[in-house]
Amino acid sequence: MFKFLVRGAAIAALLAASGYAATAETLRMWGPEQITEPLVAELWNGIKSDFEAANPGVTVEFMPPTGTISNGAVQAAIQSDAGPDVILTNSGIGRITVVKNAKQVVPLTKYYEERGWKNQIYPWLYADLQGQFGGEIYEVPDGLDALGIWYHKDLFAEHGWSMPKDWTEFLALMKAMKQAGVQPIAIGPRTPASAGHLFGNLLQSASGTDMVRKALKREIAFDDPAIAAGAVRLRELVDAGYIDKQMAGLDLEGASRLWFSKRAAMFVAGPWFTANARKAGYDLANAGYAPMPSDLPGETKPTGGVGWSWLVPVSSKQPELALKWIDFVLSDAVMKKRAQNAASTMIYPRALDGVEPSTPVLKEIFAAAAGGVGYNPSVYLPGPVVDIYFQVLQGVISAQINGEEGMKQIQAKLAEAK
Repeated sequence: MFKFLVRGAAIAALLAASGYAATAETLRMWGPEQITEPLVAELWNGIKSDFEAANPGVTVEFMPPTGTISNGAVQAAIQSDAGPDVILTNSGIGRITVVKNAKQVVPLTKYYEERGWKNQIYPWLYADLQGQFGGEIYEVPDGLDALGIWYHKDLFAEHGWSMPKDWTEFLALMKAMKQAGVQPIAIGPRTPASAGHLFGNLLQSASGTDMVRKALKREIAFDDPAIAAGAVRLRELVDAGYIDKQMAGLDLEGASRLWFSKRAAMFVAGPWFTANARKAGYDLANAGYAPMPSDLPGETKPTGGVGWSWLVPVSSKQPELALKWIDFVLSDAVMKKRAQNAASTMIYPRALDGVEPSTPVLKEIFAAAAGGVGYNPSVYLPGPVVDIYFQVLQGVISAQINGEEGMKQIQAKLAEAK
């Protein structure tokens, strides 16, 4: 026993002399959302181990998210005494505005220069971030979204269906689906983002990228007929029964089950839907993906924006370590490791040469997004407007209001937010 105590004391002295005891630190990380899924946990535990190996004395602790900024979970975590030091969460200007206005997150603008982050993301993405809050940046993009139509390859093959190239043919396809006893489109608007994903696709298809961008920059009004056309289309799909108005009572999980069980032919989602599919036991080899068709030349494309970002809360007990973590996840080694892993669920914030996605449907999504993506207004509208935006979509889907009326409500809220 005495020899053991002496040996233990010697080891402790050695560690103290080497500086280990002085540098022992814990980094508490909030995220990712799917950390409890085995494939995702395996990937992130590997990243955690790599970071710890590169930073002796550091331990990373994951905090499985209990929600997002949208439901207040992130804000509550920041206020906690045992809150996270760095956060990975759903983002976009509509959500970031909430925590920025509450002064809960640290401005990260200077680090884009000092730590070279501006060279680690697409130039257009950096410019977009610079234009959101008068030059200040509060997030570091981790992943981009590419929202489009998921469909069942076997169901399409069985009925001889194919994804059309224009809106007129798309309407004919949905009519054929309805006649075959299959619900054309599943949607879960009780989860607001689900309604936003579908509606962003409809805006893109009806109005095109440039027109939607002008509306988001308030150069034209949301109730301008050129933009309201997307909302009009949404109500027309409800009236035709291509979107069952009873779906207004579904959330994302319920609508997903409708699609996974093949009672619905199509579902609008992004690459993150691969995680939902694996959890449901769905065969991803059977999943197809295509942008929503448009009659406008060149406008058959996915919609998107910043989907997930890193934030540093003002309450972080390890702000410098949080910055080191962001440096690490932006590195080529980590990004390529993630992109080629079976758990990959997104498009990364810069081009990655020589990377081959492991899931076939992700290859289709990456190919569709290669020509550019349109806008998902859900992540671009100011925070105070987002709630009204989602309420309007719920109202149109439940056939309580028409598209024109809904867009007037959104425009009125935008005018108040000036």
